[in-house]
Amino acid sequence: MAAGVTPRLRSLWRLATLAMACTGWAASGVAQPFPSRPMTLVSPVPPGGAVDRITRAWMDCAQARAGQPIVLHHRPGGNGVVAVGALRQAPADGHTLMVAGMSQTTIVPFVFPKRPFDPEKDLQGAAVFASSPYLLVASAQSGIRSWQDLQVRARSQPRGIDVGIPNIATPAHILSAALVEHLGGKATFVPTGGEAGGVTALIGGHIPVMVFVPGTIAAQVESGQFVPLLAFTARRLSKFPHVPTVVEATGDASLVRQGWLGIATRSGTPAPVLASIDAWTRDCMNSHEFQAALATALVTPHYLPPAEMADLIRRDIDFWSPWIARLELVPRE
Repeated sequence: MAAGVTPRLRSLWRLATLAMACTGWAASGVAQPFPSRPMTLVSPVPPGGAVDRITRAWMDCAQARAGQPIVLHHRPGGNGVVAVGALRQAPADGHTLMVAGMSQTTIVPFVFPKRPFDPEKDLQGAAVFASSPYLLVASAQSGIRSWQDLQVRARSQPRGIDVGIPNIATPAHILSAALVEHLGGKATFVPTGGEAGGVTALIGGHIPVMVFVPGTIAAQVESGQFVPLLAFTARRLSKFPHVPTVVEATGDASLVRQGWLGIATRSGTPAPVLASIDAWTRDCMNSHEFQAALATALVTPHYLPPAEMADLIRRDIDFWSPWIARLELVPRE
């Protein structure tokens, strides 16, 4: 620097040089710390209910490890379509996440004449953290006490048997339709406006049987109001050791299905960001508080990393899509 330059000018020169260097680092693609600000977790369900409790358990555990708050943003509507829309509008930097379930990612997009989103192209799985089986139950007042009783009832009645379903094109609907084929009889599927409506309909004697996740109907099973008939599992459930599996009842191993929950980001999220979310989730699997929260909701801690979550989504799509076409669940335009 030329002689006679004042100390103040020297200081300004150093600051300018440092600023240019920082700009160069940013332009060169050096990763910024993640997360660098509070995060948003988009939920496709309204507040309350089992999924909301499970979501909050993951959120509480993850934010303690992220070092930044996570704000839960409920965006119900369209069984996930509204939530995915909100996620797709956010930057693909990991600061906006979505709690993604099996139904929202592998069934819902395929029941629209024009697919609202492509789960394999628009979403990037970060980790699976919980799963739950499905259970077929009968109301005690129906007189149905076993899978064999259900077969007899379905075959003996000319119009078959009424089967409750939460809504059209739900996992319970599709699994029930698959079971009807094995029953060798007929059935009428009765939408109940959700699982809560199904519980009320069963208790009231309006429908005799319905498929649920165990967490929804555990109290009714324990009280004797509902009788479990079949579990959509490969092995008998420890909580229901006397209930046959779907393989034992039907011989059809393809009907072994379970619901699951995980965290998804917008497609294009950088790999280091996904690795961070995955690491928080893995750590939560070893947290006694997290395990206890899931146990209270009667779901199982179930961890899968990003690549295996993508494989799970593909396998589920391969199962559900043919049934959606077979049952003609896509409305005609």
